[in-house]
Amino acid sequence: MQPWRISAGLTAAITGATVLLGGERLDYLAPFRRAILAEHGAVIGVHIGLGLVAVAAAIYVVARAGGLADLGRRVDLAERSARRGEGDHGLADSLRKDAEGEWE
Repeated sequence: MQPWRISAGLTAAITGATVLLGGERLDYLAPFRRAILAEHGAVIGVHIGLGLVAVAAAIYVVARAGGLADLGRRVDLAERSARRGEGDHGLADSLRKDAEGEWE
């Protein structure tokens, strides 16, 4: 899995959780929503955008530092070597059974 995909997914999840949990606390502003957005909408939008970019960048850096960039390649390499019969024989046997349609 590529780090930018992890970053995008986690950023969306964090944003959704923040909106769900924080939205209730801002209900008292509902009558003034139009006035607030008319006067401060652009600034609020820029700050929200910068916050999302900062969260996504932080998650991306952590994913890269944690080695998730190479994870997909490593899993693919392990699967190919197992299909050739090298390495884990139990995994090779399970992959063969799966290819033949033998599910237990």
